[in-house]
Amino acid sequence: MIVIVGAGLAGLSTAYHLAGVPYRLYERESEVGGLCRSYRKDGFTFDYTGHLLHFRQPAIRTLVEQLLAAKLHQHSRKSFVYSHQTYTEYPFQVNTHGLPPEVVQECLMGFITTLLQPASTIDQKDRSFKQWILSNLGEGMAKHFMVPFNEKLWKVSLDELTSDWVSWLVPKPELKDVVNGALGIKNKAFGYNPSFLYPAADGIRVLPESFLPGITSVTNNIELMEVDTKRRHATFRNRCSGTSVTEHYESLVSTIPVPELVRRCLDLPAPLKTAAEGLRWVSVYNLNMAVAREQVSDKHWLYFPEPEFPFYRVGFPMNFSPSLGRPGCSSMYVEISHRPMEHQPVDQLVAQARAGLEQAGILRPSDDMVVSDLKDLHYAYVYFDRHRARAIPAILSELERRGIYSIGRYGRWEHTSMEDAIGQGKQLAERLRLEQNHAMSA
Repeated sequence: MIVIVGAGLAGLSTAYHLAGVPYRLYERESEVGGLCRSYRKDGFTFDYTGHLLHFRQPAIRTLVEQLLAAKLHQHSRKSFVYSHQTYTEYPFQVNTHGLPPEVVQECLMGFITTLLQPASTIDQKDRSFKQWILSNLGEGMAKHFMVPFNEKLWKVSLDELTSDWVSWLVPKPELKDVVNGALGIKNKAFGYNPSFLYPAADGIRVLPESFLPGITSVTNNIELMEVDTKRRHATFRNRCSGTSVTEHYESLVSTIPVPELVRRCLDLPAPLKTAAEGLRWVSVYNLNMAVAREQVSDKHWLYFPEPEFPFYRVGFPMNFSPSLGRPGCSSMYVEISHRPMEHQPVDQLVAQARAGLEQAGILRPSDDMVVSDLKDLHYAYVYFDRHRARAIPAILSELERRGIYSIGRYGRWEHTSMEDAIGQGKQLAERLRLEQNHAMSA
């Protein structure tokens, strides 16, 4: 028996692709999806922050398009950075035109300097995120966007973070792209997400729910409490009735955050437990709002690097799909990061967000707020730091030695996409099926 813990995209994909191998899928919430969920409030549909589909793997794109049939619409990205009271297109490094001339000059000259410098002697795995920014993009782009934005998001000095996760998210542009961007010449889209797919109706929840017809067993409101890895027993508690059940497993697939899994494994070595406790992450306040005025912005999402704005990103769901809101209104999600153990009162967060949105010219003092609803995402973005680089390979290796496979964004403690979660589930299911077939034929 294969036991799967967590019905987010990684867990759902694992179950979907097991194809005839016995399994049980347990989810602690009342619905599937993990953070890839949507909910309705007062006639509006909100996701748990922005969830947009970008594909790099043809096989996963084909699978998702088959699952969702004609439910996906393609959009050309309308994403901007707001700084110096100016909107510039995202990504910042190739779109500085329109900023004050002295800022454009700093960014351009700083980037040219990186091309003239000798190659760094620091091993790539030892470079901090800040060193990566300075050596790849230069002091001007670091000063005016990359450092203030990322320090606002991560809530730590960028010297504390490693750079082994940024290459696919923040590609280094060519000189001609930077020069063209400074002059306002646009001849190509840049970055990993110049277009994206999004459901025509009902929010991103339709993606995880599309796996359900191909899944034979999913039980909701069941939480993993402890794992005896030697006996291969997993104990679960029903969150509604309080009753417990213990499952014997041959393989356990976990998609819950690594610190939560290790804490529940009773018999792991103490050094691994200590290592898991040292893993760090940042939490995010996901403030979903709506006002009684149409088209407060024509953008999909915006980045805010400057410290006077409390949020680092704001998105507009109704620009992904008009069906997500009410006529005559506009909806938005506001993202404010915070340290996991630090919290602010909801009314204070709403007031700060509204003041920032008015300062940016998105909202007006006269706007009637018809929805303000807060979701506190405890696990949002994991820290890639030196401790993670040492701890995660050792933890995952020991878990796998005991028949436990930890996958997904939080299961592998990494910064990955919805596509990656689906792909990891598919890959693991195919491996487990092969192992089971070998065991049966031996």
